[in-house]
Amino acid sequence: MSRQTVAAVLVVLLTVCAGCSGKHNNTASSKVVISLWHPWGGVQKERLAKMVDEFNQTHPNIEVKPLFTPNDLGSSQKFFTAVAADKAPDVIFVDGTQTAAWAEQGAIQSLDSYIKSSNIKPEDYFTPSWAQNYYKDHVWAITYCADPNFALVWNKKAFREVGLDPEKPPTTIDELDRYNDKLTKIVNGKVIRTGIIPWAQYGNANAMFTWGWAFGGSFYDPKTQKITADNPKVLKAMEWMVGYAKKYDIRKINAFASGFGSRDQDPLYTGQVAIRCLHISGIEEMKIYAPNLDYGISYLPSPPYGEKHSSWVGGWCLGLPKGCKHPAQAWEFIRWCCHDPKGTEAVGRTQGLFPGYKNSPYFKAVENKPDYLQLLQVLKDCRHQRPVMPAQAFYMSSLDKAVDYAIYGRMTPKQALDKAKRETQAELDLRLAGR
Repeated sequence: MSRQTVAAVLVVLLTVCAGCSGKHNNTASSKVVISLWHPWGGVQKERLAKMVDEFNQTHPNIEVKPLFTPNDLGSSQKFFTAVAADKAPDVIFVDGTQTAAWAEQGAIQSLDSYIKSSNIKPEDYFTPSWAQNYYKDHVWAITYCADPNFALVWNKKAFREVGLDPEKPPTTIDELDRYNDKLTKIVNGKVIRTGIIPWAQYGNANAMFTWGWAFGGSFYDPKTQKITADNPKVLKAMEWMVGYAKKYDIRKINAFASGFGSRDQDPLYTGQVAIRCLHISGIEEMKIYAPNLDYGISYLPSPPYGEKHSSWVGGWCLGLPKGCKHPAQAWEFIRWCCHDPKGTEAVGRTQGLFPGYKNSPYFKAVENKPDYLQLLQVLKDCRHQRPVMPAQAFYMSSLDKAVDYAIYGRMTPKQALDKAKRETQAELDLRLAGR
């Protein structure tokens, strides 16, 4: 959406948003109340509240009030409306895919002066965690949590059943293919168990990034500002995924996957899926919903010409909206959560997330937790973040459709990726031109 379009929409939608910063009834002690918009519901909402309580207790002159506000990676209309109406929250969670777009549209402000005054350095963060917020020579947000996307997790019981060594995960794509053949079980034409479904679980676009990088590909050239979805190695990754759709019949896979459950009925826990990508949140979920599951965690496999131990960083960041009423106090909250030793430790301890600040004391605590330690190593080896440019959300949508077109046979992998490249480049050019 261009600046002009956003402005036009927002003038019409000048509404007072619940939880936005405005005039607060502060106490006689001059405590400043700041509003925080966050994207979490359920358990993580409760955990965030605990972390915020720790901040409030250690900062008697500031009170943070969190408000759950769904985050739409595409339009984020409610947030833009609040900014245009001068009712922006004081602090906003921004996904790494959104930072450049929000900066381009003037919805968040540069943090350069705050970062300098707080003596924060790029090397304090995992490289992709810093890079995802650096756009046009300015820093627009600070990484709150760094998700190592992804590790490989496998069900050891399933490995044993088919004669595979449960302590030896596949390390190459050829090995993964052979393991998958052994693990996949089809009875009377119906899929009963699979090894891995390459495009499943975290969405087509994230799958495309994950395997595209593992195959050694590239999605964007920041120097020329060109989309490279047609990169030859990205194409090889797409062809590999399509190979699974053809070999095992996408219709049968879909019928099988339609019966997947959640929580204690997760297909990995029930033995329906033997191998998949693992997000950091999955570790605690396994302990809660499948405490007796015998599983292993390692790096993603890759082809010989690909990138060994490939992964990429995701995760939420914190930014200062344009026009926020209490920027100094809001920055103190951001600094504490994202750079302070006590704050980053609190984020890790209360929410079970890895801080983006690589010197956080929280990482000492995971040294005695093998699962988290393995994921931490994946994070330390991360080389990538999703392309930092203002059409990132559009790019993800385009890649999502491209994977669908290819695995369902509506287009060849090359045609699908060429289409994603053309349409995303056109969108990016418009945004860079301010339209």
